[in-house]
Amino acid sequence: MAIFDDVVVNAKSAAAAVSKKAGAFYDLSKLRISCAGLRGELTKKYQALGESVFNNDPAETIDVLKDEIADLKQDIADIERTIAASSNTVFCPKCGEKLSKSARYCSTCGARVVKNEEPVAEEAPASESAPETASEETAE
Repeated sequence: MAIFDDVVVNAKSAAAAVSKKAGAFYDLSKLRISCAGLRGELTKKYQALGESVFNNDPAETIDVLKDEIADLKQDIADIERTIAASSNTVFCPKCGEKLSKSARYCSTCGARVVKNEEPVAEEAPASESAPETASEETAE
């Protein structure tokens, strides 16, 4: 009976792990669908903005559309950051390009990608060398 009990325990833990992965996949899929919907709205707002400019609509109308576009872009960026945090990607701090978490430099613009999870011990030598550089510059 002990073997049967071990099989049942292992099956339950495997089912729990699969359930957890499926839930994460489902949440990620919902975020991607939401992001796609927001991109569709963004396209419509850009079209409306173009029509407003072409028709010489009042500046207030154009300003409202510009604000709505900015809000949609921010919402999309927030969702993309959430997706990136749960997947194996990060975004370039300079140009916003999607990169793998292991990337040290952006393949598009060449900017250095700073990781949030870097150990504090690595930051200490950089801060120690900074005052030396400042004192050398002051001496010159």
